[in-house]
Parts: sequence; C-alpha cells; structure tokens
Amino acid sequence: MRDFFSLGIIDKYILKKYLQTFFYSVLLFTLIAIFIDISEKIDDFIKRKPPLSVLIFDYYIFFIPYFMGLFSSVFVFLSTLFFNSKLAQNTEIIAILNSGLKYPRFLKPYMIGAFVLFVVFLILNTQVLPYCDKYRLKFEDDWIHDHVQTQNNNIFNMLDEDNIIHMESFNYEDSVGFNFTLESLKDGKLVERTFANRLLWNKEKSCWTFEGYTRRLFDGEREYLIKGITMDTVLKISPDEFIVKTNYVSSMTNPELTEYIRKETEKGNPKVSKYKVELYKRTMVPVAFFVLTLLAVAVSSQKSRGGTGFHLGIGIGMTFSYLLVIQIFSTMGNSGVLAPSLAVWIPTIVFFLIALYLLKTAPK
Repeated sequence: MRDFFSLGIIDKYILKKYLQTFFYSVLLFTLIAIFIDISEKIDDFIKRKPPLSVLIFDYYIFFIPYFMGLFSSVFVFLSTLFFNSKLAQNTEIIAILNSGLKYPRFLKPYMIGAFVLFVVFLILNTQVLPYCDKYRLKFEDDWIHDHVQTQNNNIFNMLDEDNIIHMESFNYEDSVGFNFTLESLKDGKLVERTFANRLLWNKEKSCWTFEGYTRRLFDGEREYLIKGITMDTVLKISPDEFIVKTNYVSSMTNPELTEYIRKETEKGNPKVSKYKVELYKRTMVPVAFFVLTLLAVAVSSQKSRGGTGFHLGIGIGMTFSYLLVIQIFSTMGNSGVLAPSLAVWIPTIVFFLIALYLLKTAPK
C-alpha cells in the first residue's frame, strides 16, 4: 500500500492536473448554476424579498454543496477527459509510454486522484450534504413554496401489525383527511372497520376526531353496525407524518435514512423502494469515480486530428448516455420493477465493463 501511494514526478504532475481540473470545473459550473437558479427564482425573491444575508448564508452557501453532489460524477468524467485529452494532443502521453512506463502504471495517479475524491464525496454524501440540504429545503419552504406538500392521494399506512388506515386525501394546512377507513385485525382476522367522511386533528386534546362515521364490528358470523356524527379517538400517527417526505430524504444522514426506511417498511409504504435508491446512490456515486476516470482516460488517450474538441464531443455524448441509463434504472428501482440495489449498481457495472474494453483496445 505504501508503494502504491509513493509518487514520482510524472505521478505528481498528473495527480495535480487531475484534481486542479476537477475543482476548476466544479467552480465554473457552480457559478453558472447559481446564476441559472437566481434567474428561475427571481420572481419569488422579488415577491417575498428575503434579506440578502439570508439569501447568501441560509440558501446559496448550502446550494453549492448540493449542486456539487448532484453532478460530481459528471465533473469527474469531463474534467479527466479534458485534461487527459490535452496531454494526448501535446504528445505527452506518447512520451510517457515511450519512456518504458507500462500502461497500468500510467493509470496509477488517476486512481489515486479518484480515491481522494472517493473519500471526500463519501463523507459529503453521507454526512455533510444531508446537513446542508436541511437548510436549503427549509429556505425553499419559507421563501419559495406556497404550500407544504402533503400526501393527498390514496394514502395507505400501517399503524402497527393490527391497525391499517386508508385515506383518499389529507390537507396538511387544515389537518383534515377525507374518506378515511381504519381496519383493525386480531390474529390476522378483521374484527372492526371504521369509515369516516372526515378525519380532523384536535390540537387541544391531541387526538383525532371522526366526522360522519360508521363502525362495523365483526364477531364470527355476526356483524354490528354503529353510526354517529362525531367521535374522538387516538391513533398512532400525527399530522406531520402525512407530509410528503420524498423530497426530504436527501436531508437525512445515512443512519436517519436507514431508520426512516425501517419505519416506512413496517407501515407498508409502497414508496420505500425510492428511499432505498437514494440510500444506495450515496455510496455508488463515489465508487463510480473510479469507473468514470478509467473511461475518460480510455476515450481520450489517443491523439486525434479533431483535437480536444473531438474528445469532448465524445465525452459529452457518453455523459448524457450515462445519465440517461442511471435515470432509467433509478425509475425502475423507484417503482419496484427492479430491486433498488440492482437498479443503482447496474449502470456503474455496465460502464465499468465498457471502460475495461476501451482500456484493453487503447493504443499503448
């Protein structure tokens, strides 16, 4: 391991170029992203007039890490391809290989650079970025969004092993649910079903109120029917739990997200696959740095008549292909068509095989 990290002059030169180009790319595209974001939200800023200090220190200082994490894999690929293409065009790669350096040894500084970014972004993705997202999303809720998003269609929730609720819709602003059904089980058999036209949260009593309810009690072959106007009851759920958290899982650290997935699995939430995809991506993206680095080097190591622009054109095409494949498989993982772990890792494995093939056929 010590020999692996021992660097010669050429290694240090390539590693320096690798990291410098990456961070310059991040800085450039982040500035562009900030200007684009400002242009998209300018109407909201003018309407709600957030103070400049709030705009900078409560939003954009946290927007930058969010953008870095979102497109980090693209930055790694394009920056590596750009500077390696310049090495090829200046015949520096030819000179390095003609000096007797074997091609796998030539890849060493690239892998060290990828390892450095792997460690940095693994920490960022699992700990720092979720912390930043809490403030970014809070700012958007306070200054951008008009209403809090809620689960408003076909809500299904398991309160525990014996109680299941269904609800057509829920309005978080008023804490009111519509067409509510509670099913109670005992030893796997249905013993009671309660239907209510409306479900209201009583803040004073910290309980729920059924309006226009009908209770059906099942005792063997007998059935008892009870109707009423209002009835207070206690349920193992609060109004806050009806908030859509799909957009907020990015603000949870790995332990928090793992615990949230466990609870949602127990409730029978059909969207739990989407949360698992988010969890697995946090590890997959830093690992993909190695794959994308190898792929970029394989594509751009040969000198071309088209120059750096030709390599960048190929790189941009492959970048869009990579993002498209990731999006397709993520959608399959979110919907449960594929296991979330497979949906996350298949694109990286496929592009790793492509990178190995291109490295094997690359001129040496």
